[in-house]
Order: sequence, then structure tokens, then C-alpha cells
Amino acid sequence: MTDDELDQEAVATLRGAVLRLGRRLRYQTSGDADLSATELAVLGRIGLCGPMAPSALARAEHVKPPSMTKVIESLQERGLVRRDPHPTDGRQCLISRTEAGESFVAKTRAQRTAWLAAHLAELDPVDRQALLAAAPALQRLADLP
Repeated sequence: MTDDELDQEAVATLRGAVLRLGRRLRYQTSGDADLSATELAVLGRIGLCGPMAPSALARAEHVKPPSMTKVIESLQERGLVRRDPHPTDGRQCLISRTEAGESFVAKTRAQRTAWLAAHLAELDPVDRQALLAAAPALQRLADLP
């Protein structure tokens, strides 16, 4: 299906809803108020993919390498990530979460999941099931380049 075939008003409504929901979820935790969305995404990405080189993190998060360097430095200053030597390439390092980073992510996810579950419970069962059924497609959409 092409963009011309899509209902542009429906697409705009979906965009707005996804943005608002994401914003509301970001503010449901007290501990990450001073972390940027990119910093939070990097912590999540490392959890999904394991230790990563800064250049790979930059590509995965669609940011420029100098910007990723600043993000990593900020997270490292907070004790949430560490730099380890690359096992096969002495010119590179791998970024991984520290124990504090693991704990921070687990706490943040639990808080956000609880908030979302409570709000989903307020919807009628048909809407709730439609949203839950759409989750895999939304994930695939989010993973597109």
C-alpha cells in the first residue's frame, strides 16, 4: 500500500496518539526525569542487543556519532553504562549497562508497565484487545529504518 492509498487523516491521528502516549509514558517515572529520550533509548538498546560499539549504537538509534559520544558520556557519568575493551578490535570499546543501569531500566519499565496496564484496564474490552493485538505491528513499524 502506498502513502496515496492510506487515509492521511487516520495516519495523522495514529501519529498523534503514538506521540502523546509515548510522552505520557516517559513522564510516569520519577527517576528518569533528567535523562533524555535518546539516553533512555540507548539503555534499552543495550539491554536488547547486549554490549555495543558506540558507532553501532549511533546507527541503531539514528543519531550522529558525536551525539552518541555525548549520550554515552552522560550515561557513564551517572554510572549507568561502562566502556569495556572490544575483544577483537583494540581501537574500539563496547558499551554495556552497569548494575545500576540494569536496576534503573528494570525499575523504569516496571513503573511504566504498571501505568499502562492500569490505563488499559479503563478501556472497554474491545479497545483493549485491539491495542494489544496491534502491539506486534507497532513494534515492526518502530523497527523499520
